[in-house]
Amino acid sequence: MAAWLATFGLGGCVAVAPPDGDSSSTSSEDTAPTPTVFQDDDDPAVAALPVVESELLVQPYPGADKESLEGLYAAVGARAIAGLDDIGLTVLELSDGDLEGTAARLAQSGLVEAIHKNYVLQASASTNDPEFARQWYLTAINAETAWDQSVGREDLILAVVDTGVDVDHPDLAGRLLGGWNVYNGSSNFDDAMGHGTKVAGLLAAVSDNRTGISGLTWTGPLLAVRAAGDSGQTTSRHLAAGILWGLGQGAKIINVSFAPLWSNALVQSAVQQAFHRGAIVVISAGNEGGRRDAGGYTEAVFVSATDSFGTLAGFSDYGDFVDVAAPGTTIRSTALGGGYASSNGTSFAAPIVSGVLALAWSTNPDLRPVTVIEALADSAADLGVVGKDEQYGHGQVDAAAAVAEAARRDFEPDLTPPVLRILRPKAGARLRGRYVATASASDRWGVADVVMAIDGVPSATDTRSPYQLVIDTSGHDEGPHELTFVATDLAGNASTPQTVRVTFGAVVAAEAGIRVSFTSPVSGATVTSDVTIQAVAEAPAGLATAEWFVDGASAFVTVVSGNSAALSYRWRASSAARGTHTILLVITDVSGGSATGQLDLLKR
Repeated sequence: MAAWLATFGLGGCVAVAPPDGDSSSTSSEDTAPTPTVFQDDDDPAVAALPVVESELLVQPYPGADKESLEGLYAAVGARAIAGLDDIGLTVLELSDGDLEGTAARLAQSGLVEAIHKNYVLQASASTNDPEFARQWYLTAINAETAWDQSVGREDLILAVVDTGVDVDHPDLAGRLLGGWNVYNGSSNFDDAMGHGTKVAGLLAAVSDNRTGISGLTWTGPLLAVRAAGDSGQTTSRHLAAGILWGLGQGAKIINVSFAPLWSNALVQSAVQQAFHRGAIVVISAGNEGGRRDAGGYTEAVFVSATDSFGTLAGFSDYGDFVDVAAPGTTIRSTALGGGYASSNGTSFAAPIVSGVLALAWSTNPDLRPVTVIEALADSAADLGVVGKDEQYGHGQVDAAAAVAEAARRDFEPDLTPPVLRILRPKAGARLRGRYVATASASDRWGVADVVMAIDGVPSATDTRSPYQLVIDTSGHDEGPHELTFVATDLAGNASTPQTVRVTFGAVVAAEAGIRVSFTSPVSGATVTSDVTIQAVAEAPAGLATAEWFVDGASAFVTVVSGNSAALSYRWRASSAARGTHTILLVITDVSGGSATGQLDLLKR
């Protein structure tokens, strides 16, 4: 079961490294972290999705100061319009719609860890004639036998992040605890499209009431989290917001029947938060009927769909990311207007799995999420090739077997702290400017956070892997300092503090022999439109980085090499206010020395 427990780190597209003042070893362990830009586009299925053309989703490094970020956003022509504090997300609205160019400038700032497009996703399903609709899937997964042992718990809260729920449906109203519309920030979570009502019915339709259908669970409150518009369209950030809202209301099982999400790093951030705070998120595999070269993420349960013969449904996506399978064809459920309908889709396989998880967890509520997930996987009916495979994952869920497996598992007290290791900086390193420190932390039950302190004073906290925390050395005295890291797990066990001694501040520029000179335009020149600023930098020890500042705000950072380099920066003077503006070019060499050149230009 190691695959269920591994820590999943962000990865993907690589941008130019942020400024790095570490003059110690240049081994791979000490390589400066690089911000990820549009990493989800590495997956062709995701890259083909439409996006919100006026928005970028940015996750700054923990520890990045607010004023520097605000200056950065203004410098690239963007403004913050929303955010999700739980995952360190800021939603930026762009003035020019230039996603690629703006993302590149943000990535060069040394303040931003990840930049995402806001992908647009659509809820979808196909409906069949009602006379074919029978709850055959309940027998296929042994639900009736499971109900002899568990029908749910009144204190186990379920959440459906979808298109809303028909609040007046007679088979759902009795289970609804309430809800929220994260799509437009209102209390109207009624379903205008129907998808969420079908999903909710499979998980929590009122059972044993001589009406309609039976939900997988018979008791327990249901939260309806509307994360889509009237047409069923949603975005990455709204799904993440929906997960976090449900989590904040105490949900233990959160169903998300949208795809493709197997490579969505932003949704993964929300799922990680849910997992680390004691909840399980279940996600549908998708309905395009193809193999996907994606690994998913271990904190979620991804579900493919089977037909009544126990074979993979023709529409179901599959790949290494699939964890388990569940019935997904001619699935009878609640529909808009108080009725019932039958549908196909992994959207309906997912809530079946959510229901089985709820039944299993209800028998042994002290279990942690990872143990409940293991019980689900270990009890699944193996289909296809022996062992875990791309089509069925660990197999088709078996409700009765999952309940029995969860019931027999003992609660394991967590007395072991996380394993922590400082990856960078190395002892004795000289740091200047902004520097991104990196640590690794692992724990069987999950890492709650990693905290970095500077000289004993907490400076930054990271709750998501990889653990990267930014240090602004300009806010501290030059000279020796101690960086101390501590990782804490979900049970409150803290690792042994790990400390590294470093030096803040550059060597004197004159001693290093670093020179910066501007070749065009000359200082004091007047400009009326965008202008390309050209400069030459020299460093006998070898050049390392060049950082451009406009009126004190970092605008662009690039890695340079050799002893001499010609540099240029395109300043968008046309959008600047009239008056004098100061351009600074800070050059750093490989030993940590630096020098600054200044250019004053008059905008008319």
